[in-house]
Amino acid sequence: MLPLSACLPETDGAKPRFAVVDMQRIMRDAVPAKAGVAFLEEIHSGMQKKISAIQDRLEKNSKDEAAQKELQSVYMASQQRMQAEQQNVINLLDDAIQRVLSVYREQHGYDVILNAEIAAAYNPAVNVTTAVIVEVNKQKIEFKPVTAEGKNPAGETKPEMKNQTQDEGNAASGGASETKPKMENQTQDKDRRKVNSPVENQKKKQDKGRRKANSPADADKK
Repeated sequence: MLPLSACLPETDGAKPRFAVVDMQRIMRDAVPAKAGVAFLEEIHSGMQKKISAIQDRLEKNSKDEAAQKELQSVYMASQQRMQAEQQNVINLLDDAIQRVLSVYREQHGYDVILNAEIAAAYNPAVNVTTAVIVEVNKQKIEFKPVTAEGKNPAGETKPEMKNQTQDEGNAASGGASETKPKMENQTQDKDRRKVNSPVENQKKKQDKGRRKANSPADADKK
């Protein structure tokens, strides 16, 4: 904190004002955070029911290969979806908390509000977590599923399309050197397909027949 305070300008001879907040406590105790947890639990409960139904089928017939494949597929999709939903909830909460902290800092004249986790030591009097939670509780956050059940976390986008999007992003961010070889490979592939096309193969056979007909051995025979 000392190097940080040295970088901040003093106003009218006053020292910079610091405050700290316990971010873990906010994410645990704030009303919107609890609503986010309840939202995730509801989604998890629905996915668990679907998995349990498939497991019941396997208990009745352990050799049901279709059920085994379905269970594996549903389980993997559920994990991916849960991760996406959790990340979405965290992002929404984090955005709301950051807005509250920004307004709270300005209104109360603080120069910096630090996360208590990164402060080695501080006076409990500068801990404004409780006051910040009160403001966070006033925020209205609507949690909606980011993925429909049975679809991958990225929506309807297929893996091939996702890879294509990543390639375009690499090119836009300066990855031209990586994109060029791929384009060259595509050109080479087109050339190979052209060479191996039925039309070209037929022409090759005809040319080969002409060369054979015009060989020295054939000329002697004639």
